[in-house]
Amino acid sequence: MVESGANKDGSERHLLDLHRLKSKPASARATWDNLSWYSPFFPARPEPDLHWQNWLSDSGSLTRRLKEVSDGRFRVELLSQRLCRPALNEAALLGLAPDQHAVIRQVILHGAGQPWVFARTVMPLATLAQGNDYLLRLGNRSLGSVLFNSPHIHRAGLEICQPDPAFITPFHWGRRSLFQIRRQPILVCELFLPPFARDLQLAV
Repeated sequence: MVESGANKDGSERHLLDLHRLKSKPASARATWDNLSWYSPFFPARPEPDLHWQNWLSDSGSLTRRLKEVSDGRFRVELLSQRLCRPALNEAALLGLAPDQHAVIRQVILHGAGQPWVFARTVMPLATLAQGNDYLLRLGNRSLGSVLFNSPHIHRAGLEICQPDPAFITPFHWGRRSLFQIRRQPILVCELFLPPFARDLQLAV
């Protein structure tokens, strides 16, 4: 487990169990169905402060920004890549039936030697079949290095979510976007972990 911070009395505030994030439950529909997503600035829903908004609403490459703020000390750790059923809200965004499967890739984006972002990509089989099967061979390369260097990419709307104590790992804010690759969809979700907020001194 990776300690993400401590209270003044020395007690552990959060523990990130990276082994747990490699397990099947970490990819499972039931786990991700717990999260509640909404459009930024939706009435009566909490808004992130300006510093968090800057990260959550950035339309550029998250990989690029993380490299910049970590002085190049950035790496991707592949946790899992499985064929399974997406969460019901994910399936709806991707135009999939509830019983359809997709390839789900989950990684940790490390910056400055710490786990900063837990990222999940949902790739429908129809998308992979349309000349996009190279996405299955990324390994420990970042998805952003592909998405933001391709003329065939279009990014649709953004949604955000707050932390859920029932989720498999602690996080502070999350965002997700639907991308079109050669007019075929994939869904990218990024959850910002406690070490990220601590290292960048963001309000929590």
